[in-house]
Amino acid sequence: MRKKGFLALLLAMAMFVELPLTAGATTLSQNDITANNYEANNRENNEKAINQEEEKAEVKAALSDILSKKDVYVLLYNADEYALRSAPDEEAEKGQSFPCGSQMRLLDVAFSDDGNVYFMVEAHLYDVAYTGYVEQSFIVTQDPDFVSWKDEELSKVAGCQLLLEISKEDSIKATFPSGYWDYLIALNNRHSNWTFVPYNTGLDWNTVLNEEHVGDRSLVYKTADDSWKSKEAGDYDPVTGTYIGKSGSNWYRASLEGIAYCMNPLNYLNDKNIFAFEQLTFNGELQKVEGVKAIISNTWMKDKALEDGSGGLYADVFMDVGRQTGVSPYHLASRVVQEQGIMGQAPLISGYGGVYNYFNVKASGGTEEAILATGTAYAQSQGWTTRYLSILGGAERLGESYITKGQDSLYVQKYDVDSSYYGLYSHQYMQNIQAPMTESTKVYSAYNSVGALDSSFVFKIPVFDNMPGIGDKPLGEATVDKATAESFVRRLYKVVLDRDADEKGLNDWINALTKKGKCAGDLIYGFFYSEEMLNKNLSDSEFLDYAYRAILGREADEQGKNNWLKEMELGATRGSIINGFIGSDEFTSMCKQYGIKRGDLPHLEPADKNIKRTQFVVRLYRNILGRDADKIGLNTWTKDLANGKSACSVIEGFFYSEEFQNEGYSPEEFVEILYQTILGRGSDPAGKADWVKQIKSGASKRDILAGFVYSNEFAKLCKEYGIKVGELSR
Repeated sequence: MRKKGFLALLLAMAMFVELPLTAGATTLSQNDITANNYEANNRENNEKAINQEEEKAEVKAALSDILSKKDVYVLLYNADEYALRSAPDEEAEKGQSFPCGSQMRLLDVAFSDDGNVYFMVEAHLYDVAYTGYVEQSFIVTQDPDFVSWKDEELSKVAGCQLLLEISKEDSIKATFPSGYWDYLIALNNRHSNWTFVPYNTGLDWNTVLNEEHVGDRSLVYKTADDSWKSKEAGDYDPVTGTYIGKSGSNWYRASLEGIAYCMNPLNYLNDKNIFAFEQLTFNGELQKVEGVKAIISNTWMKDKALEDGSGGLYADVFMDVGRQTGVSPYHLASRVVQEQGIMGQAPLISGYGGVYNYFNVKASGGTEEAILATGTAYAQSQGWTTRYLSILGGAERLGESYITKGQDSLYVQKYDVDSSYYGLYSHQYMQNIQAPMTESTKVYSAYNSVGALDSSFVFKIPVFDNMPGIGDKPLGEATVDKATAESFVRRLYKVVLDRDADEKGLNDWINALTKKGKCAGDLIYGFFYSEEMLNKNLSDSEFLDYAYRAILGREADEQGKNNWLKEMELGATRGSIINGFIGSDEFTSMCKQYGIKRGDLPHLEPADKNIKRTQFVVRLYRNILGRDADKIGLNTWTKDLANGKSACSVIEGFFYSEEFQNEGYSPEEFVEILYQTILGRGSDPAGKADWVKQIKSGASKRDILAGFVYSNEFAKLCKEYGIKVGELSR
């Protein structure tokens, strides 16, 4: 039994190693050959291992050479979050986790035993530095030196597992929320070399929106749509219809609606505005002097050298400074245009105080004087005594305080949602909510001018929790719940039209709110300007009662109603009253409770936009022409005033009109009209007698008119109306 068992074992072994059963001379000879092959293989493997180590050393040295000359920043990619490893090994101890899109600085390259490539990186979270290793397939950058090193050097190392960094449709769907898909896939179809990296901020959309609305963090220029301007207390005067300047007289506090639109990443996912998410580092392969020239082509810097002789042509200076500081010259050029305008006449680059401040660094305040003072003081503290030093110093600050600190795109320089440094929200370069959009189009134009749009760009695109959905409504707006919309509409039927809603009207208005992007202001207009409402022929008092109930949700208080009645008696239109109510805190709060965008009153006529301007024109009609204003005339004159026409110019239009001249007023009547119209009061006997005497002694009525309009009383009156006095031209 034992012998048979032993033979069976031998048979099994022989079959396994495919050896003959007889152990003759041939078998011994093959064993010798096998041993020799084994030794040869060992020698070959050792030589390969040595060669691989030498190749790795050369690859590491090549990267070290790049890193000794500049910092290279990468973005975390291909994972919702990634925990840094303590060693170049997937099984190594995990350290601090970072969200996708986090900025990391490259320190070194390392190779794991299984042939994978790891990079040693440094990353920050709330000002704390963390160092560790990240697998190569989880980082991406458009840094040209790093990309060249990876293609030309790293690829030499045999056995390295290199993955492609290309954003295809499946990658987009795997890493971005569904609301981004259609936009990004369309972009990818047009630009297959572009890579889209989601930056998972981990922040709630509404929280960020409200934080950006704190204080004066977010401003808009005076030419922005009124719906983007805040009408909250302290930001807007409903009586005069004017906005209150927050950084000089031309910048107003932004509304929640304006911030929501300009902050929503989805509104940037087109060929031009996508560059608001581009990394702002220097790239000599993509950024050319011709592109800089395209950015400054319609400004005072076109084909012009620095005016004080401290540098060459502006285009060359931006390229030179970009190369020195590692900051995109396109970014530098577009930022100067954004800050200084196209004329180049701003005080901060005029040499005021012996210094220059091209980037308006630390220039802040509520008045033009304060902005000039703070901007000049900072430039003096930095020694920016020449134009070149100002451009260089400003670029260095951009790089050191923003671009290398996580705020590496136009978007996050405005909307501080990066938690690497300085906390959240408050460390923003600019207050202008539109700056990322306007600057991104300039950068696009620059790349387009040099034919670089199909290059390998990397775009870091923020993602927020609970972002607004996408439907037929304009981007940036939240979806309105149907039941809520129905409740809001039914209420308007009751309080405005004094009846229950009819089925067709109810459904039309619900669809307008939920599917067509209409806002509360649209509904108020629809109800108050409906034929059914106009046919009520309401008195001003009755009209105000309806406005209080419909818009403010309460009965009128006596003092408030009397104040509005006084404004209407002086000429304020009903449209201006409704618009004032809509912009109130009470109505804003009501809309928030319903979850409906407030908006403004649409289809405003010129006479509806500013109560004081309208009252000034009504005053002229009543006192000069002796009648109420006709609708066409009232809108024409108020529009002229809004466009900058002076009080003198408008007054001349009335006094020299055929209607007034045909009345043939006596000197006494003419002077009395001037008192009532120009000075806003009745005449005093002595004063009137003197003016009449001058007319009868040969003074022209134009001279008498000049005496009134150039008086201190009229200057004070114009100030109350918010219009400029100007000069007589006839």
